[in-house]
Amino acid sequence: MTNIKVLVASKNPVKIKATTDAFQPFFKDFQINSQEVVVLTANASQPIGEKQTREHSRLRVLQAREKYQGYNYYVGIEGGVVKAASNKARIVVYSSIGNESTIETIRGCGIPLPIEWYDALTTHKYNELGDLAEQKSGVPDIKKKQGVVGFFSQNFVTRYDVLKQSVIMALVPYLNPRIFPEK
Repeated sequence: MTNIKVLVASKNPVKIKATTDAFQPFFKDFQINSQEVVVLTANASQPIGEKQTREHSRLRVLQAREKYQGYNYYVGIEGGVVKAASNKARIVVYSSIGNESTIETIRGCGIPLPIEWYDALTTHKYNELGDLAEQKSGVPDIKKKQGVVGFFSQNFVTRYDVLKQSVIMALVPYLNPRIFPEK
């Protein structure tokens, strides 16, 4: 397929680069655009829980598809925090890719999160994980750079790495229409 148009439902440079690099090996002729699509929870912009994080990823695609027509693919990426068993917490990432009629949503890897950070977000001391991570790490605009995962892994794995992988996995059904005919 040539002249593919892709819209990333975010202006975050890490999300845009991860999407660009995820599409690059599969499409020779494609164009990436981005538009800010904001999905808010009841009290903040930080999704809490698996369900809300997944839904925010999908809502980014749905809102972008409705507002910005004429693209072959719409990409919505969302990070959220979840409470795990044994008083532990995790960061989760969901990537959704949609075309004119379908959406594929994939959960990326889980990243350990200190329970104190989870509590600070769920009690609304911070609006977003990026704000909290910026304060704790001393790295300005950390969510537009290595992200929390980069901070935690000493930059061995960065936010970009996690996002790129999850976008590629969400793209899999579209790359294999004979195996996934519903796409």
